[in-house]
Amino acid sequence: MSIAKHHAEWLSLIEVSGPFLSLPVLVRHFPQGLDPHDPEHAKALRQRHEEWDEDQNGPRPDPAIHRQWIDWVLRNTLDLGEVLAEGQDIPQTLKADLPEHGETLRPDKVVLEPGGGRARVLIQT
Repeated sequence: MSIAKHHAEWLSLIEVSGPFLSLPVLVRHFPQGLDPHDPEHAKALRQRHEEWDEDQNGPRPDPAIHRQWIDWVLRNTLDLGEVLAEGQDIPQTLKADLPEHGETLRPDKVVLEPGGGRARVLIQT
């Protein structure tokens, strides 16, 4: 498979937003191509994405299916299970108070530095 086709296939699995995730950007930053996934994983990823996409574009998107999709990608595609914090494992200090809206935002998942270090990515599903 050509590098451009591989990039295009990968991009078809995500919602492209702005100039940051586009075929020209991927080709420029990954001229050698992305590391290929094994065929079984790629098949499972496509199937899970189709299920998620069908649900999210349906008349009543199910938030549980959305959360399952995000969790599956984080753990199985990105292999972040060992550095992923959820629930009580998320430090209580990771929050944003919005008193003008009467809300406090907290992440549902956090990607930590290896060894349980600082938060690298905050994820709200």
